[in-house]
Amino acid sequence: MIALPLVAPGIFMVQNWNDNFVAKRFQMATRSASRTIAFIAIDKKSLDAIGIWPWPRRVYAELIDRISAAGAGDIFIDVDFSTPSQKSEDDKLAAGLDRAGGSVLLPVFRQQVTAKGSETAITKPIGLLAEKSWPVFANVALDPDGNVRRFSLGEESDAVSTQSAAATLAKSDRHTGTSLIDFSIRPDTVPTFSLSDVLNGHVGADALRRRSIVVGASATELKDIFPVPIYGALAGPMIHILAAETLLQHRDLRTFNQMPLELLFSAVLIVVALTWRSIGIASLAILTGASGVAIEIGAFLLQAEFGFIIGTAVPWLILLLSFLMFLNERLDFGQMLIVVANVERRNTRRLMERVIQDSSDGVIAFDSRLKIMEASHSARQLFNTTVGKDLSADADPHIVEAVQVLIARQCADPSKIHSTTMEFSTQVGEKIVHFEAVITISPNERTDAIQRDAGFAGCLILRDVTARRLYHDRLRYLAEHDELTGLLNRREFAARLDVSKETDRIAVLDVERFSGVCATLGRDTGDDVLRAIATRLRSEFGESPIARLAGDVFAVALSSLDLQEAEVVALRLLDLFEAPIAVGFTSVPVGIRVGVAQAADDSAENRVREAESALDLVRSVPGRRWAQYDPASAVRQARARRLETDMREALLQSQFFLLYQPQIELASGRLIGAEALIRWQHPEFGLISPVEFIPIAESTGLICEMGRWALIEACKTAADWPGDTTVAVNVSPIQFAQSDVEEIVHEALAVSGLAASRLCLELTESTFLEQGGPTIEKMRRLREAGISIALDDFGTGYSSMSYLASLPLDKLKIDQSFVRIMNADDGVLEIVKAVVSLAHGLKLGVVAEGVEGKPEVETLQRLGCETGQGYFFGKPQQAEELFRPKVTHLAFGK
Repeated sequence: MIALPLVAPGIFMVQNWNDNFVAKRFQMATRSASRTIAFIAIDKKSLDAIGIWPWPRRVYAELIDRISAAGAGDIFIDVDFSTPSQKSEDDKLAAGLDRAGGSVLLPVFRQQVTAKGSETAITKPIGLLAEKSWPVFANVALDPDGNVRRFSLGEESDAVSTQSAAATLAKSDRHTGTSLIDFSIRPDTVPTFSLSDVLNGHVGADALRRRSIVVGASATELKDIFPVPIYGALAGPMIHILAAETLLQHRDLRTFNQMPLELLFSAVLIVVALTWRSIGIASLAILTGASGVAIEIGAFLLQAEFGFIIGTAVPWLILLLSFLMFLNERLDFGQMLIVVANVERRNTRRLMERVIQDSSDGVIAFDSRLKIMEASHSARQLFNTTVGKDLSADADPHIVEAVQVLIARQCADPSKIHSTTMEFSTQVGEKIVHFEAVITISPNERTDAIQRDAGFAGCLILRDVTARRLYHDRLRYLAEHDELTGLLNRREFAARLDVSKETDRIAVLDVERFSGVCATLGRDTGDDVLRAIATRLRSEFGESPIARLAGDVFAVALSSLDLQEAEVVALRLLDLFEAPIAVGFTSVPVGIRVGVAQAADDSAENRVREAESALDLVRSVPGRRWAQYDPASAVRQARARRLETDMREALLQSQFFLLYQPQIELASGRLIGAEALIRWQHPEFGLISPVEFIPIAESTGLICEMGRWALIEACKTAADWPGDTTVAVNVSPIQFAQSDVEEIVHEALAVSGLAASRLCLELTESTFLEQGGPTIEKMRRLREAGISIALDDFGTGYSSMSYLASLPLDKLKIDQSFVRIMNADDGVLEIVKAVVSLAHGLKLGVVAEGVEGKPEVETLQRLGCETGQGYFFGKPQQAEELFRPKVTHLAFGK
């Protein structure tokens, strides 16, 4: 209590409390402004009216003239004029100041030279303006808590004492020091006008006459706003007005050193506490509260009536400490703490008993003699035991054994807590129940320093984990088995084969046209078929590992004791599914294909892949039923997969290129066009034939992107060819069906500038067989755009004749398989003759492929075939080689 008055005033929190008390007293005893000072505000309305900021200085000159004309007193313009403006503007303001006769106050500021330095400098109005006005300091200082509470009365400027704006406006004769602002003066009682209203003449002269005027910013955009007590935030000019009002109303707020009085107050309370021992606690509380209220009333009256600022935070703290001292003299705190501790211990024990009784887990507390001290209701039901009985008599033997192990550990190291977790199963009624037990032994606290062994306290917590165990078993089953069929999944199948090492053969089978079964009979029926296949495999192969690898693909692993030959394995599986599968009231015939692999000293996953490779071989050959793993076929399949992987990157890296095979007019030997043929220059495998990579591209869908590139590239190249030389580009059936061929063709023509009549698209019969209507319509629109359509490989299909008359075609291309042997086979010659005759009858041009010698040329000329293409005229070659002089296709009659 003695130290508190010495230390507390330097504590920020205590000072903050005092400031808040002072502000609250201001708020409880407000007063009005004297109305001798008016505020002309640069508000948002004024900013919008002028339209720019900073304002032209002629605006201030006009304002000064209007205020002076109204008969106002001093005019303080709280605007920084320390930097020159346009000379004409500065001159107008200087003239206005001159006309005002020296009644205008302009601000000077003391500012830091650098942001982090302590050196300051004074900023003044420019000389032209300073000569015709009075300088006043306009700094606003913040307290440590960020609020404005004080104002300056004046400072030294160039060895001259200069008053502050507030002191000058109040006509005070004080030039130095600071004073507190009386915030009981309400800002809303200060006459306030918008600057735009004054300029527009909306404010009468009577409102300004004989009043001092403060002109300054109140708009938020100008950021001349400061935090203050009570009102939250005020504009800087309004703070100057309140400071001036403080002086005008003789509210010279004063403070004094309270420390001697606070020390005396502390001493008096200490003496009272040590002498007045008979006073009751209730009376003591009333006296303490009454003293605090009396202090606050006195502080309020002194501040409101006489301007004395009293800090009451320290007296309140002294009263609080004295109250505690009074209590300490009258109460035995030690005994009180013992009582509180006993009550807390009893409450804690009741709480623990309640927690144990209400626990859904079985909880048993026992002592070092294994005597049960507490047991939850669920534990008593599980073990049919009661409090006071021996734990070892009723508990499961597994638990008793675990407790004995922990007791042995506790004897070896009695200072530590020993715990263990275990699981065990027991028969409860007709079912097996699984439990998790957590057993803990903790040393008791010693009550006698000489006592070496204080025993221990034990706790057994039992939890029924049967549902969790079943859930985990279910998760393990789902992780290892296929949910639909109950067979092993791929990962578990391979894992068991790796462990077994007794497998001689692995057979992989799938269902032919399974997607057709699902589409026809429904997905549910498809699932029933898969389950039936799994049932047949189990019935046939017993305990052998059987798996569903994916979709309709199954695998069986057979040991050397069962079967030796791959053919026997395959035939046994094929025979197993000769009979249809009964699904509900429907019999579904199932045809399967089988791939067999010989087990080797390799991982099970690799052996499964070998069997799948054999199955892929079966799929690739129509009508084949089974195959054994062939390393050479596997290499081809691996190469195909590698090409499939590399193909997209090859397209991006421009590994594909086009060669052009010439097309010759047979009657004249003139080059009339060329067919664009795509090639692939693989960085590792070298030149790859389209016979190999085109089927792969079609199977992956990349043929659409590849065909687009080939079409655009061919058109760009042909655009530089002379005359009306045409270019023929093959379009895949998949590309024609899955991509917008019309858009791609128009794009290629637009990009290249090639005439539509010089482009020929070559299609095969399969292009329009599956989707005849839409495809034929696309062909018709392309022909209407001027593009030629040729039917490629004519004669090799099975339905060409039925479609030929309705197709929008320009040319037929006779397949090279007919052209090469027509001179050696009269039947083939008749076919070629019929095709040429048919084409002419339909007004179609004819192109013969595979022309490799002069006899073929002569025969084709005799039959009336217009165009020839083949090695006799030129192999596929670079575009620039097409037009070099050649002797190959000179006069054919020689």
